[in-house]
Amino acid sequence: MWGGGGGLVEYRSALLASHGYTVLALEYMTPKSMAGKEAQVGNQYFEAAFTLLKEHPQVCAERIAMFGLSFGTSVALGMTVYSPLIQPRCLVCVSGSHVQPVQGSLSDVFKEISKNAHKTRYDAENRVIWRDLLLPIPVDPNKKVDVGQIQCPVLLIVGEDDQNWPASESAKDMEKMMEEAGNSHLLTTLSYPGTGHLIEMPYTPHVRSSNFIIVQTKQKVVVLWGGEAKAHAHAQEHSWERTLVFLEQQLYSSGEHAAQ
Repeated sequence: MWGGGGGLVEYRSALLASHGYTVLALEYMTPKSMAGKEAQVGNQYFEAAFTLLKEHPQVCAERIAMFGLSFGTSVALGMTVYSPLIQPRCLVCVSGSHVQPVQGSLSDVFKEISKNAHKTRYDAENRVIWRDLLLPIPVDPNKKVDVGQIQCPVLLIVGEDDQNWPASESAKDMEKMMEEAGNSHLLTTLSYPGTGHLIEMPYTPHVRSSNFIIVQTKQKVVVLWGGEAKAHAHAQEHSWERTLVFLEQQLYSSGEHAAQ
């Protein structure tokens, strides 16, 4: 699942498919109904997608992973913890956060984020910095996913210079919550200095900033994603290698949960 920019983004799915995986790329920010109108997205939408993949004849129903990038991480974590129908074998979460209203809809999440719009910052080139909108990480358990309930292995990929989401702060809080709950053995965190938000495929260009259209308002802005070219390029290559190893261990292993 892609992030808050919306659209059907398939290149990562295509690359995973080239490694032999059956992959479903899911559009969820601006999906269309059969009538051509924007569909209302709730838990049932994600549960239907998971069930579709689970019932596919070329898929092993008990060996399905969820992969989320940016806001897709929030969705993946929320669905894994609170949906009775979505039970992935493992999770891969890139540049995201667990901060969101408990069991809230997508609109609820964005309403909560919009309350902190005054925390938006701009750099000297007038590029938008949004990372403060989720800071400080709340202590109220109703405002973040209870990752202590997660029962499957999680690979968390974090850029320490992420200017869009507080990925590092979120990762530390998730680690703390899982440690207190006794399931920290399921968490593997890859944290990369000098790395921004858009941790993409290896050998693709480092995008420090770019145009971005806000789905809700259609406003066009220039967003600062962060990262330094050399460090970011290393993170993209290393994290992808580790992702492939992680997926192979979790989806091909005969054990209940492969060792980290």
